[in-house]
Amino acid sequence: MKKFFLVFALLGTLQAKTYTKDVVMPNMSFSIPVDKNIIVMQRNCQWCHSYGYIINMGKQNEAFWRHIVHKMRDTFKAPISEQDEKIVLEYLMKYFGKQD
Repeated sequence: MKKFFLVFALLGTLQAKTYTKDVVMPNMSFSIPVDKNIIVMQRNCQWCHSYGYIINMGKQNEAFWRHIVHKMRDTFKAPISEQDEKIVLEYLMKYFGKQD
C-alpha cells in the first residue's frame, strides 16, 4: 500500500510540473485541384481531416477509393449521401486515380 501512495505521489509531482517554453505548432495546408466538385469534397471530407490524408494515399485504383469512402461512411459515420458518394469517387479517380 505504501508503494502505491509513493508512486501516486511521484506521478502527482510530475503532473504538477509546468512547461514554460513557447511552443510553435507548424501550419501545414494541403491543396487539391479545384473544379466544380470541390464543394462536395469540402462538405464530405475536409471537416474531419485535411486533404493531406488524400494526397498521402497516392494514386490508387477505384476499388481502393470506393473502400475508403465506404469506410468513412460506415465505420466513421461520415454523413455522405449516395449522390455525394458518386461525386467524391469521380473526383478521387479524376485526380488521384490510377487504372488497373
